[in-house]
Amino acid sequence: METNSNYLLQNLDYEIPMCYWVMYLDNFLGKEKAEEFYEYLIHARQIIRKNDIRTVMNTISLSVYSLSPNEQLAFVGIYNPINRNSPIIQRMEDGFAKAQELYRNKNKLLASKIKRLGYSFTTSIGNWKDKTEKDTYQRERFFIIFSEKKNPEKFKQDIYKLVKEYNINTVLITDTLGDNAPKMKIKSNLFDVKTGNVLENYFDTTTEVIEKYFTNLHNIQCLLKIPYERNKKILTLDENIGWEYYTPKKQELVKKSVVHSCNMGMYKQALINKFSNINYNN
Repeated sequence: METNSNYLLQNLDYEIPMCYWVMYLDNFLGKEKAEEFYEYLIHARQIIRKNDIRTVMNTISLSVYSLSPNEQLAFVGIYNPINRNSPIIQRMEDGFAKAQELYRNKNKLLASKIKRLGYSFTTSIGNWKDKTEKDTYQRERFFIIFSEKKNPEKFKQDIYKLVKEYNINTVLITDTLGDNAPKMKIKSNLFDVKTGNVLENYFDTTTEVIEKYFTNLHNIQCLLKIPYERNKKILTLDENIGWEYYTPKKQELVKKSVVHSCNMGMYKQALINKFSNINYNN
């Protein structure tokens, strides 16, 4: 006899929205049992909130994040949205493109400085609203730096020293990440770089907190994801650069890792090939 599960798999074709599934399960199982199932599903599928900061970085197995349990994160971005109407930009041929190239080179130099401090990092994209043209955004990357389990005070001081070189007065640093559960809420503090004072506490560091930080840094709206992006104009450089770095200790963790799938094996080999580049740690 054919089971009902096989019947559904062969004939359902995924046309039932998730909201209906929840309604059906609530009614059939009862609220209490349904909640137990939802809890199981959240953890089994690692379903994180849409505004969880982990949605803006690579978190798959062998990613920098996956190799960084019990570490802190610091968010550092040096891109200052460019005034395309400024006399300097207007006078130069391709002035805006040259200004963006200048920031891209500064980011490359910043990446080297983070490496020399002994920290791994990944990057994510920020989109700053262009003041000149409607529905237009300037796009550049910011850095998410991992603490390598160093003393929190040491990590904080290293980050202060780093951002002071770029005249950045505040920096956002998380507490040590706890478990890696889907519902994990990450605490953080906004620090005054000059005094070390805490300007603001966040008990749930969502993507909105990151957007608020980078918006306040330059008093220009920053979005991590642009609504209806296809209808917007994005001003960015198309250069394809591997914007992440594994410290030597984390490189060894990758090399010694046991793969559990073909895709993971291919990813591991690609990473090892990157590590073998003579300039990787420079």
